[in-house]
Amino acid sequence: MKNKESMKSFPEHRKSSQLHPKAKHAIGLRLNRIEGQVRGLQRQVERDEYCDQIVNQLEAVHSALNAVGILLLSNHLESYVARASSRCKDSITQEMLITLSILIKRRDDEK
Repeated sequence: MKNKESMKSFPEHRKSSQLHPKAKHAIGLRLNRIEGQVRGLQRQVERDEYCDQIVNQLEAVHSALNAVGILLLSNHLESYVARASSRCKDSITQEMLITLSILIKRRDDEK
């Protein structure tokens, strides 16, 4: 799987996302909403609804997932900035570039 290959470059000490409590709550709410949207998509397919309606809902799910990705990435960046005094600037930059490349790669794969 591509993800496993990408994750090999991350340091071993990064076992947890270290989410801020507010970010964790916001992400959890968004994921619950997305779960409901996906169930709605499943019902639309089962009812043989018109393709445009399904595609419209599918795009809403994509947008919602992208918003979760942005929240995660923002939290990730903030936690690195908070630790910047004790870490090498180049190391932080490299890890941020790896994270961004994963996100960008996924976006490229969608096209």
